Amino acid sequence: MPVTEEQKQILKTTSPIFKENGKEITSILYKHMFADHPELLNIFNRTNQKNGTQPFALANTMYLAIENIDHLDVLLPQFLLISHKHRASTVQPEHYPILGKYLLIAIDEFLGGMGDPDILGAWSAAYNMIVTIFINIEKRLYNELGDKSEQGFIPFTITKKEIIASGPIVAFTMERRDGGKMRDYHPGQYITIRIKKDGLYHIRYYSLIELFNGKTYRIAIKQEKNNESKGVVSTELIEKYKEGDTLSVSLPAGTYTLIPDAKHHLFIASGIGISVFSSMILDLHKQGKSDIVTLIHCVSTEDQAVFADQMHKILTKNQYYILLQGKHLLQVTITKTVTPKTHVYLCGSVTFMDKVEDYLGQCGHPFSQVHKEAFQPSLSLIKDAVKNQSTTKPL
Repeated sequence: MPVTEEQKQILKTTSPIFKENGKEITSILYKHMFADHPELLNIFNRTNQKNGTQPFALANTMYLAIENIDHLDVLLPQFLLISHKHRASTVQPEHYPILGKYLLIAIDEFLGGMGDPDILGAWSAAYNMIVTIFINIEKRLYNELGDKSEQGFIPFTITKKEIIASGPIVAFTMERRDGGKMRDYHPGQYITIRIKKDGLYHIRYYSLIELFNGKTYRIAIKQEKNNESKGVVSTELIEKYKEGDTLSVSLPAGTYTLIPDAKHHLFIASGIGISVFSSMILDLHKQGKSDIVTLIHCVSTEDQAVFADQMHKILTKNQYYILLQGKHLLQVTITKTVTPKTHVYLCGSVTFMDKVEDYLGQCGHPFSQVHKEAFQPSLSLIKDAVKNQSTTKPL
């Protein structure tokens, strides 16, 4: 059923409440949903639930969709990005009505349990309209993989595990255990790894760091420091998995990619964020375009500059900058390298990317030529939408 004009008016009237309190509402949603359906934790990244980025991303998605209810096509790039994550973590059409049920419960609870049928009906109609788009996109993505056996998690064998930089940063190379065909991917895409710990499944996405060779996938993972919030999957992989062990992997996904007609590519990474860019730079080199590449890699110490030997062979000293954090050289380097024709690719912490965006803004660089990738739900990065505050803990 389409959203009626009357329902659109109700949505416009209530959307300011969602803008102010959307993260609290979606945190209530997840709290109740996981209590009643703990099996759904198997398709969510628990770290993103605990730190609030997943509830915030869902709140932003709903708010932006309501604000653009008459022209949802403007959000298709965001919908496609989310759908790739959904396909990678095996979200199915039957999961959406469950989420929709608890969205309405959460909205009603936040509004004091009034049970207003007009408000709940309007939000239900909008939700169904939005998820129909997701389901249709995800059906296509699943179909592109072919047989059902290719659409979920597949057993892979770790063929090589090695420390490749200080941190430590550990590279894992893997191949299909069943001998099946390896799926090609474009630079910038990721695979999803699922592990079981204490009887529960945990998932995480990892960028593919090399060009496709038809035989193996390769990723790089940084060991988290003791005083940092440890990612469950990364910690388990580094501390407990060895060569010959089996991993559950879903095939490559993701929409992050090179801008094909860019005259200058500027990659700016912090720490392990460079893992997103390595295959992209290798691809440009393969195309004979390494002369239009600049790489700025910010690290704590020079021995943490993973891929440095490889990048030194591809890029000249005026194209490749290793900056030690705290040396205040980043803004100077950006200013002297960015041009009006530059497309900038960013990956790192939110704080780091915000700082870089601020520097780019001071240079007058257009936001449309800045492309961010983050190790958290992408719609949690959006500014000037839902307020990033809540008191309810989803887990």
